[in-house]
Amino acid sequence: MKNKNTILMVAAGMAMLFLIFAWLFWGSKVPEPTDKTKKSYNDVVQATVQNTVLDRDANGKKLWNVKAASVTQFSEDIVTAKDLDGIIYLSNGDEMYVKAKAGKMWVKTNVFELSDGVTARLKNGGFLKAEKVQWDQPRDILTATGAVKVVKDDMLAQAEKIVTSSKLKHFKLNTKAHVERGGHYEEK
Repeated sequence: MKNKNTILMVAAGMAMLFLIFAWLFWGSKVPEPTDKTKKSYNDVVQATVQNTVLDRDANGKKLWNVKAASVTQFSEDIVTAKDLDGIIYLSNGDEMYVKAKAGKMWVKTNVFELSDGVTARLKNGGFLKAEKVQWDQPRDILTATGAVKVVKDDMLAQAEKIVTSSKLKHFKLNTKAHVERGGHYEEK
């Protein structure tokens, strides 16, 4: 009888241990992070600098030189800036002078997103004005949106969205498109 009670106690203890492990394994949940612990990697500011110059060279060629009132770095690749004013050096030897109230740059891929009123002038002639401009520099695809105006040689193009290259020669216009040729147009 003594051994029988001991065996029952050990069996009950083993059953209880099995139930606890089963509950932990199959029935438990890992709690979701709260808003205080949720942070996107892109939301983490690594550095902020005031009144600086963003300068980039690659393969011995200067890519851009842009002054900014404020620059915030979020990662090794993503940088945002305010009050941009500078020069982007194009692959054909031309230079594009740009101004914008705000901008975001992906440094490793040389992709720009300028916003809040953008103007760009080519040294060899050409003008672009838009609310927002996205430019993939390696592929040379420039997408301008928001009351876009482009002046190149004797041509004026206006639309809500224009897709072109940095040379401002060929366009794809979308929404409220208007093109004129043969005149002298102001770059304003």
